[in-house]
Amino acid sequence: MIETTTLVVNRLSHSTAFQHLWQEWEDLDRKLTPRTPFTSPIWNQLWWKHFSRAGMMRLDEFFLHEVRTANGELVAVAPLMRTYEPGVGPLRMSKIQFFGTDPSLTEIRGLICHVRHQDAVLRALVRHFSETEKNWDLLKWSGIRAEGIGQLSTAKLKSERQLPDYIIKLPSRWEELHSTLSNNTRKSIRKGYEFLERDGHRFALRAVGCEDVDDDSLRRFFQLHRARSSAVDMKQHRDNFHTTRSRKFLDEVIGAMASRGLVRFFELEVDGKAVASRIAFVLGGDLYLYFSGYDPDWRKYGVMTTLVVEIIKWAIERGFSLLNLSTGSDQSKLRWLPTEILFHDVVQSTASMRSQLALRSEVWRRGRLKSML
Repeated sequence: MIETTTLVVNRLSHSTAFQHLWQEWEDLDRKLTPRTPFTSPIWNQLWWKHFSRAGMMRLDEFFLHEVRTANGELVAVAPLMRTYEPGVGPLRMSKIQFFGTDPSLTEIRGLICHVRHQDAVLRALVRHFSETEKNWDLLKWSGIRAEGIGQLSTAKLKSERQLPDYIIKLPSRWEELHSTLSNNTRKSIRKGYEFLERDGHRFALRAVGCEDVDDDSLRRFFQLHRARSSAVDMKQHRDNFHTTRSRKFLDEVIGAMASRGLVRFFELEVDGKAVASRIAFVLGGDLYLYFSGYDPDWRKYGVMTTLVVEIIKWAIERGFSLLNLSTGSDQSKLRWLPTEILFHDVVQSTASMRSQLALRSEVWRRGRLKSML
């Protein structure tokens, strides 16, 4: 157990942070559970490159902090930025928040540390920002496990959201997992295969390994993701990659992670054509399922369900121990009877008038964003 009083919090400058931390950060990232791509130095460095702002309305100041033990061991990275609104002027408000303020590309953002160290690290950071780094009106804590909320209890807090993440501990055989599913889920799985066979269609899973990831893999993914989001007679799905910036960001992330063996593109091919695609990140014994897309013309065949089944079989055959279905409590995840991990986002304010005005503005903006989605 780490004692808060022995932890040292340091702020790092943009010019040295990633170079200074890279190897230790990767070593720390490998110890986390469950693992996600969003805690890696690759993701965070590229996020800052593509999404940090330096405009008249908003200015993001690099504000990354490290947390170490007294003997110098890195136990946490807090990839923070201080955002000024407006970007210039004497009346601007400031808020400290984590990298990942893109609309939805960074599915989980927040403190990077092992869950057993979360409480001690939070206490150290709370003390640091109340005693040393006082120039802020709001402090947005993201990705906090439920038990960590108590470490913020002395602050003025407002809950912003609760974000569920769903994981499956994989057995050694597909049949073992299949037997635990509901009758409706097993029937849905069976119908997908039977309908394709009934109509004379040949299907296959194409797992594009890191050495084969190319522009065509990403192009097909973008096309299928866009096709699903633009379907007018189905439940609305957001096109998360409709901007040039979001596509360039993912392209660079995929390139950097593929070079380290961390990416797979899974495609369901029917009669030789890709009709569904999903990106996954290979993180040790964990497989993280990222965004997907499919051709709505094939929805009656349940091609996305079949693709997920084929991915699960693929992961089990290769000895993966955990499948992360990603965030959001939609039925396509809950049908697998996963374990839920709940992350909390809370906003900390001070007693000052400016801080309270900033909090009201933040609550209004959050409500407006929800109404648009």
